[in-house]
Amino acid sequence: LFREWKGRVKCDTITYSTLIKGFAAINDADRAMALFRDMKDKGIQLNHVVFTSVITACARSGQMKLADGVLADMVAEGITPNAITYSVLIRGYCVCGDLKAALEAFQRMVKLGFHGDCVIFNTLLDGCVQSANWELAETLLAEMKEQGIEQSNFTISILVKMWSKRGNLDKAVETVYDALKLPHSIPERVGKRMQGPNVDAHVGSGLIGACIHNGDPERAMVIFKDMKTWPNFDGPDSHAYGALVCGLAKHGYIREAASVAEEACTTLRSKYDRQSLHPSALRQLYRALWKAGLLGEVGIPLSKKLREAGMPWEEQWLQAHDVRAGGARAQS
Repeated sequence: LFREWKGRVKCDTITYSTLIKGFAAINDADRAMALFRDMKDKGIQLNHVVFTSVITACARSGQMKLADGVLADMVAEGITPNAITYSVLIRGYCVCGDLKAALEAFQRMVKLGFHGDCVIFNTLLDGCVQSANWELAETLLAEMKEQGIEQSNFTISILVKMWSKRGNLDKAVETVYDALKLPHSIPERVGKRMQGPNVDAHVGSGLIGACIHNGDPERAMVIFKDMKTWPNFDGPDSHAYGALVCGLAKHGYIREAASVAEEACTTLRSKYDRQSLHPSALRQLYRALWKAGLLGEVGIPLSKKLREAGMPWEEQWLQAHDVRAGGARAQS
């Protein structure tokens, strides 16, 4: 439609920037760049929104060299990048695994007088966790504290993942329980929106995953039971249930895993209409049931409850049977 009409009507900066933002939203850097070049060729005014949108499209598609080129053009045009521009760049570098470039972009931003917010610090922290740069992570956390930047639910989730990867489960648990004691763990109104607690369902499932990752399924069960009493907590959700079912089955707690799956049939259906256990969790469970000779005693009754709850048990049952078709059929 744009190609058809741009020869008939005058397309200005607003028209182009709207289209570029649309392509950025769908990670289409090629078409965003084509429009950007078209603007330059036609002498249409470039503004901050256009440059940042093009950089966003490049960053989201992982084309950081292209994003750097657009940033250079932006500066050459006399337009100073702002905190949003740098936030996009930092995230792009982190996603591509270039933590050094992300940190350099952050330092340039600070030199220009912009302050990092919680979102930018979270992005850098997550990059540190991905690259196992624990020293830099500690520095960033200290800087957040010094600047008075409160940790969000995403910060807590990243820290849980960090301590889990470092093999310090006690610290991961401590991080969550300390956050539960903070005053801002209670939802409060910020402007026209409600700001939720910084310990949400995502944090809860991450902590269960940390317990499983560090070989402590019994602690996972204790925490799973306890999190149902956490104030203003919107979990456990399907991810927490799935992580626990999969982890328990993997570590040999097969009956316990089946019990959690049975509980999920009722809880997830009542709390979250469209949530269900992930297929991989059920597949792990049914394979464990088969190996333990419990398909007939536990698997079949559970499958009926899964079906009643609208969970895709048939697929998991068939895939479990495919492990050793003859033996599984004989048991069932």
